[in-house]
Amino acid sequence: SRCCGGSLRGWFMGVHNLWDLLAPCGRRCSIDSLARKRLAVDASIWLIQFIKAMRDVETGEMLHNAPQLGLFRRLCKLLFLHVRPLLVFDGGTPAIKKRTVARRREFRQRQESSLERTAKRLILNQMKGRHILHGVATADGA
Repeated sequence: SRCCGGSLRGWFMGVHNLWDLLAPCGRRCSIDSLARKRLAVDASIWLIQFIKAMRDVETGEMLHNAPQLGLFRRLCKLLFLHVRPLLVFDGGTPAIKKRTVARRREFRQRQESSLERTAKRLILNQMKGRHILHGVATADGA
């Protein structure tokens, strides 16, 4: 894992190309080198990872209490290795992120609306084509 003082990740959540910016000061370090040190952990990322990864093999559904169980296991592992975790939770969403999310939502809604209109036109054209063919077949049979 990268180690830049061990606690920067939670502070820079959402910074585009963060690790590229930190690369000059970053260095690989073993988990053992973090023993008896305080380590800030972005709890939100961990929780999302557990929601996505801890799935039932047969159904694909999230395991019962996956976020809590995953968090507990990782914290136990860190404590076993004498690392003192400090859980960092996101604060409020910054205004720029809210605007970005809103733009993405609007774009997605426009795309879905456009897709729905196109699907309706395709179905309507298919129905018209079948009606015309059916009308021709009926006229030929008469």
